[in-house]
Formats: sequence, C-alpha cells, structure tokens
Amino acid sequence: MAVEIMIMSGVDDGLVLRLDDKDGQLVGDDWALTIGRREDNDICLRNDTFISRDHAILRKQGDQWFLEDCGSKNGTYIETPDADARVTTPVPIAPGQLFRIGRTWLRLQNTE
Repeated sequence: MAVEIMIMSGVDDGLVLRLDDKDGQLVGDDWALTIGRREDNDICLRNDTFISRDHAILRKQGDQWFLEDCGSKNGTYIETPDADARVTTPVPIAPGQLFRIGRTWLRLQNTE
C-alpha cells in the first residue's frame, strides 16, 4: 500500500511525499494519515501558519480515500467545479483531486 501527496503551493511547491503502510496507522484494510503542523504528523506542513497542529486526516477504506477535518480553525477544503467546498464531514477524494489544508494546496496521487 502506497500513496503520493504532491504539495501544489507555498515554499514546498512541487515536493512529492511518498508514504507507505509504515507511515500512519493501519487497521485491517483501513489506513489513516494525519496532516498538521506538529512534527509527529504523518504529513507535517510546518511552513503554513494557517494549519492547525492536528488539522486533518486522510483515510483509505478499501479502495476509496476520504478527507476529514479535525476541527481546525482555518478549515479543510476540496476543489470542486463551482467553488472550493469546506470539509465538515468525511468526504470521498479521488486521486488527482486538489485539496487545501490551511493555505497549502495538495494533490493525492495513487502509486498502485
């Protein structure tokens, strides 16, 4: 199991983070990756002060990814055709879809 997250904005623009099942938490077929400013997050984005210490979770359940906000102050958003949609409950996210944590845009990229 592996995934790539590409940072699409900010000082780390273009950086690709390669994560596998040694990262995050694996329970059965479910895999969770934490995102935030704290060093112990699986995806640490310390250069964006609009990101909470524990901001969001990317969770893979079976073949589907979900994005979930952890009650962050500045929100988590997914790109939609009309406007950016704030994530208030876990929402499905497809490989290639852009999402924003604080002011940083990211893209989920499957490697399988």
